[in-house]
Amino acid sequence: MTLTGTPERPEEAGVAPLRAGELPRRRLARGARWAWRLQQAGIWLVVAVAGNLIGGALGVPRALLLVAAAVLLVAAVAIVPLLRYSRWRWDLRPDAIDIQHGTFTIRRTLVPLMRVQHVDTRRGVLEQLLGLATVVIHTAAGSHTIPYLDPADAAELRDRIAALARTDA
Repeated sequence: MTLTGTPERPEEAGVAPLRAGELPRRRLARGARWAWRLQQAGIWLVVAVAGNLIGGALGVPRALLLVAAAVLLVAAVAIVPLLRYSRWRWDLRPDAIDIQHGTFTIRRTLVPLMRVQHVDTRRGVLEQLLGLATVVIHTAAGSHTIPYLDPADAAELRDRIAALARTDA
């Protein structure tokens, strides 16, 4: 998933405009699934402990609470990361950054390069542990992220977006 070969100026790109139904081509790093699994496990363990405490105080049998928590935990850790990964796509076009993401509801966003104010990379604790990085694209309207990329790809994408955004000014 290298960006090598992506032109630095939009007029050199030679990329055809988006056609109806065309999806962005690039995917996140495979480690994204592990990051989302760990996040889901942490969230659902907290929910399970809280549910166990509240359910126990209300007289709900502990065995029922533990089975329900285990089923939810396994489903969340096994299914949600795979759905998210299969739907997360992005692409850098000559005039825009194309991002598609979602778990149950899929969102498609086009960020015009002429609106980009600055772009940076971020590596949180989990990303550092898994060897991943996130690209953050800032516009006047807010920010957009492309998470869980290989750090070298993230740095190259950051630099390429910055270069293309400068040429649009």
